[in-house]
Amino acid sequence: MNNWPIEAKVGQMMMFGFSGTTVPDYIRTFIQECNLGGIIMFSRNIENAAQILELNSTLQRLALDSPFGVGLFISIDQEGGQVIRIKDGVSVSPAAMAIGALGSPDRAYQIGRVVGEELASLGFSINLAPCVDVNNNPHNPVIGVRSFGEDPELVAALGEAIIKGLQESVLATAKHFPGHGDTAVDSHYGLPVVNHTRDRLDKVELCPFRSAIAGGVQGILSSHVVFPTIEPIPGRPASLSHPVLTGLLRNELGYQGLVLTDCMEMQAVTNQFSMEEAAILAVEAGNDMVLVSHTQELQEKAFWAVVEAVKKGRIPEERINESLARIAAAKQRFVKWPFPDKSVGSPENQALMEDAYGDSITVVKGSEYIPLPDVPITVIEVKHTAASLAEEQVGDGFSLSQALADLGAEVRPFYVSAEVSEEEYKKIIEHVRPNDLVVIATQDAHRFPNQANLVNYVVQNCPQHIVVGTRTPYELAAFPEARAYLVLYSNRPEALRQGAAVVLGRRPAVGRLPVSIPN
Repeated sequence: MNNWPIEAKVGQMMMFGFSGTTVPDYIRTFIQECNLGGIIMFSRNIENAAQILELNSTLQRLALDSPFGVGLFISIDQEGGQVIRIKDGVSVSPAAMAIGALGSPDRAYQIGRVVGEELASLGFSINLAPCVDVNNNPHNPVIGVRSFGEDPELVAALGEAIIKGLQESVLATAKHFPGHGDTAVDSHYGLPVVNHTRDRLDKVELCPFRSAIAGGVQGILSSHVVFPTIEPIPGRPASLSHPVLTGLLRNELGYQGLVLTDCMEMQAVTNQFSMEEAAILAVEAGNDMVLVSHTQELQEKAFWAVVEAVKKGRIPEERINESLARIAAAKQRFVKWPFPDKSVGSPENQALMEDAYGDSITVVKGSEYIPLPDVPITVIEVKHTAASLAEEQVGDGFSLSQALADLGAEVRPFYVSAEVSEEEYKKIIEHVRPNDLVVIATQDAHRFPNQANLVNYVVQNCPQHIVVGTRTPYELAAFPEARAYLVLYSNRPEALRQGAAVVLGRRPAVGRLPVSIPN
C-alpha cells in the first residue's frame, strides 16, 4: 500500500454511484486502474435480491482481480421504513421512529442483526445507517421518522443497540454528525445552520454520537450542516470542517473509525463550492471517504482534484496514508469474499419485522374509538409521496383501503394527492356524508395546508372518524380536534397491514410516542 502511486491511494478514498443495473465502463476503469474504494447503491441499481447479489459479485470480482487486489466497500442506505433501497426479497425494518415507539434496545439490536446479516449475504459491507439525529424540530423536512425520537438518551440507547446488531455482519454508519435533527432546511436543497451553544450540543446533538463511539461504531457520516459554535468560517458545513471532524470528532471524542461525507452532490455543498475545492476540503477536514453518488463528471473532478492537491503538497501524503490505514482495517473486518451464505427474507426474519411494525403502532388519542364497529368504512387516503430526496421508494401501490379489505372490512375508498387539489377536495365533500364512518389516512398533513383543511372538514362534519397518520405524528397539531389519531410512522405495506389490524381490533396498539406534538 505504501508503494502505491498517489492515484491508487486517493482512489481508495472515493465512493461513487452510477445509474442502471450493470457496471458502466467508466466505473470498471476506476476500479481497475484507479483502485476505487467503494460503491454506493440506490434503488436505480436494484431490481430484486437475486439481481443485486449478482451485480455486487461482479463489482467485487473486478476489484479483487485488479492490479491492486483490494476488495470494494459496497454501501447502501437501508435505514428502514421509507428510506430503503432494496425491498423485494428482503426483510425491511420499520422506520427509526417506529423503533423509538417500541422503546426496546433489545428489539433494536435484533432488527439490526437481521438487516446486517441479510445485507452481507447480498454482498454489502456498509449500511449507511442508523440516523442518530435527535429530531426535536417538528418542521424538519428531511429527518423526521428517520430519527428514533426527541430524547437524546433514547436515541443513544437505540442507536447503540442497532449498531451492535448491524456490525455483527456489516459496518454501521452513525449519521449525520454532529446532528441534523434540529434543522428546518433539507441539505439536499440548501445549507442548514444549527446555532446552538456548545453546552446544548453536548447535551442533545452529541449525546447519541458519544454513545455510538463508546459502543464501537465503525463508521460516522458527516453532515452538510453548519455549526458556527465549532467552525469559525461562516457557511462551512461540518462535512468540510477541520474543527468539527478532526478537532471535535477525532481529538475530543476520540473516534478512530471511518469518517465518510454525505453525498457531495447535495446542494448544501454545490451551491457554495466547486466539486474540486469541496473534495479537497473534505479530505483536509478529516474525511476518509468522499461520496459522489451520481455524476461521472463530478466524480472525476473530485478524484483528480485530490490527486493534484497531494502532488502539489497542499494535502500531505501522510494525511492520505492515515485514511488508507483506517480503510484497510475496516475492509479486513467487513469486506468478505465469497459473500456470507445466510438466509435472506426468511419467514423468521419477516415475522420479526412484522411484529416490530405492529407493536410500534401508537394510538395518540381516542383509544376508546378503536376497534371500529363492523360497518362499512369510507376511507380517504393520501397517495404515497416521497417526503425528500432521501426517500426513493414512493410506494408499492398498496393502500390502507386494501389492507382493511384484506381483513374482511367493507370499504369505500377515495384517493387524493398530498397537496389535495380543489377538484379532489370537492369530490370528497360531494361523496362523504356526516353519518359515514370515516378513516382518513394522512401523510405529513402539517406540510400541506389543503390536506390539513380536508382533515379538518372530516373532523368537523363526520363525527365518526379516525385519522391514521402514515408518517410523522407532528401533523396532529394541524387538526387538534380529531377525536382519534393513531400513527404508523410509515406507509410501507407492512405498516399499513398492521395498522389495519389495529383499527379492526385484530391486534392491540402498544407503541409509545417518542416525540412531542406541538401545541
